[in-house]
Amino acid sequence: MKKNPVIMLFVLLAAFCFAQESWLSANDLEAASLTSAKEIDGFTILATAEKGVKIEAMDDGREAEDGEIFTMRIKLNGSGALTYRAVSFKGKKGQKVIVYLNSSSKTDARVLQLADKDGTIIASITAPVDSDPAAPQPAGMGEAVLPSDGEFFLYSKSSGINLYQIIVE
Repeated sequence: MKKNPVIMLFVLLAAFCFAQESWLSANDLEAASLTSAKEIDGFTILATAEKGVKIEAMDDGREAEDGEIFTMRIKLNGSGALTYRAVSFKGKKGQKVIVYLNSSSKTDARVLQLADKDGTIIASITAPVDSDPAAPQPAGMGEAVLPSDGEFFLYSKSSGINLYQIIVE
């Protein structure tokens, strides 16, 4: 059977057009102190009155190894869970999650957990220390692959982490 090049091109274009990629960049957000959930383009920043999340500008930017520059951050303000100090999003099996982040500590790296809706930890991403005196300071990067379709959560295992951008591709 001979393959029709026009049909093959259409199939490739359709796959490209329907590929789902989403992202949340702190640079696109306005400064705020969140005390309840805030949905932004398919992502939800989870906060409560007791366990708030802050979106704030930084005096000096952060630059990732791929050249992305960030002037805003989502400050998780401490350990999180599925219901607070977290960011949730939907994803599909095989999608890659890329996170730009730093520990809020100048001396201690911290761990960002990627969990499914049942709380099962899928990956742990290291948030490097935020101590380089160069300006702009470096932003860390980490990634993981989603094992299934569903809702997923990013939160700190222990203490504060600053998030700059999350990409699901």
